[in-house]
Amino acid sequence: MAPEFTARDGLRYGALGLPLAFVALPLYVHLPAHYATRFGLPLASLGALLLLARALDAVVDPWLGRLCDRALGRGSLGWPLAAAAVLLVAGFAGLFFPPVQQHPALLAWAGAGLVITYLAYSGLSVLHQAWGARLGGSAARQSRVVAWREGFALVGVVSASLLPSLAGFGATTLALAVTLAAG
Repeated sequence: MAPEFTARDGLRYGALGLPLAFVALPLYVHLPAHYATRFGLPLASLGALLLLARALDAVVDPWLGRLCDRALGRGSLGWPLAAAAVLLVAGFAGLFFPPVQQHPALLAWAGAGLVITYLAYSGLSVLHQAWGARLGGSAARQSRVVAWREGFALVGVVSASLLPSLAGFGATTLALAVTLAAG
């Protein structure tokens, strides 16, 4: 019989759901407007880039899944989670604070940033879902595990919808980094 799933266990597992849910909204809602208004990049170019980066992510996801399975097979979640979290924050920050502003270089920078961000996000998501599955137990226990994850995810979505407009991209990036470190 599996040990009891406590509130502390729920906090520890669910906390990663917040930053994971936090990432997507700024990328799809705020990033295109930011690049169009601040840098004059055509929305069609950025839309195509977002689509290409997601398509590449879809191709790479099975490989990431196998890599995560190997890490879980060795019982080590720590370093893969930490590495993916660092890459996610770096990619996210690089997208909103690019060092270049000329269109061809900016488009290349955004493409690299999107690929890094999506790959790190996918790796973290796969590890998080696998971690939840390994917590195992009865249907009631699995429901509690999922409830903790989805509760934090809801807070992440609401935060991501408000923070960029209220506090700017710097505060949004900092919030992502802090919640990833806490998760």
